[in-house]
Amino acid sequence: MARATRATPATKTSTRRSSRLRYQGLHLLPSPPLSLTLSLEIKNNAIVEIQQRPKGRRKPLDSSPSLLESTSLCSSEPLDKPYDHRRRSSRITPSELLRREAALQVREAECKRRADELDERSLSVSKKEDEASTLMSQIATRESKATLAQLEEHFTCALCYEIMAQPYSLNPGQCGHTFCALCIIRHFFSRLHKPCGGWHESVDCPMCRALLVITPDRVPRLDITFPFVPNRTAAAVCESMIEKLSQSSAGSSLVVKREESEGNWPGSEWEMEWGRKKGKSKEEEEMEEENADLASWREGGTLRTEWIKKDREGKKEMTHLLKYWTTMRSQDFLDLKQKLGV
Repeated sequence: MARATRATPATKTSTRRSSRLRYQGLHLLPSPPLSLTLSLEIKNNAIVEIQQRPKGRRKPLDSSPSLLESTSLCSSEPLDKPYDHRRRSSRITPSELLRREAALQVREAECKRRADELDERSLSVSKKEDEASTLMSQIATRESKATLAQLEEHFTCALCYEIMAQPYSLNPGQCGHTFCALCIIRHFFSRLHKPCGGWHESVDCPMCRALLVITPDRVPRLDITFPFVPNRTAAAVCESMIEKLSQSSAGSSLVVKREESEGNWPGSEWEMEWGRKKGKSKEEEEMEEENADLASWREGGTLRTEWIKKDREGKKEMTHLLKYWTTMRSQDFLDLKQKLGV
């Protein structure tokens, strides 16, 4: 117990001494600057220095005249307009504006030059298109004229002098000439004798005068005595060529024929003056006539309409005659002749 009582004051004095030394060391530290404040804490028998930054201060408003002027200008402008934060040194100078204006003028001139070039190209392209369409129409006109010339040269009926409609040839082998169905039927029934209703005279070909097979009066007749044979090849060629003429794309137009005079006598001064004003040569008149012929063979043309009508009538009459040929009597032949008007 005595030892314990002795050690107790020693520990107290040592502790006090150490604390005094620590506090004395603090006084020996250099003083912190005025802008910083130091807080000291003792943790685990050590001095910790905590540096605290001063609170930020507001920057005083600059009272320069340029800033005051800018604020006064901003206050006069509307609120929805954005404020221009650029300085005067960064604004566009008049010389820069002139330079930019000159550059824009140069670009405008270049664009105008390119637009003129494009216009010239479009004009040239349109001219070439017109030339190509004119050339195509000329080619189509030439093809149509060639087709019509072939039809008129090789497939013209020797009785009506028109394009064959429903072509039929005569029966005997030594003849074989081809005509329109209606034309050859009328020619055949024109030789029918009205009083007896028979063929007492010989019937021959209108071109080569070859005699046909005599039609027997007795019924029933044989099929081989039928005097006509259909020409399928000629019919197919005629149909294809006429269809080609109807679908031709040539730009020919119908020629309107004008009367020689309307209230004036032929050969008068008015007619001579009108003829001089017209001023058309013979070649131009022939070309107009050819174009009129081509136009009449188109869809809805007069010649095409007449040909289709004649073709249908010929086919109908030939089909009826072939169907009842073996049983037809004299009175039936007379009725058919009266119907045909021969």
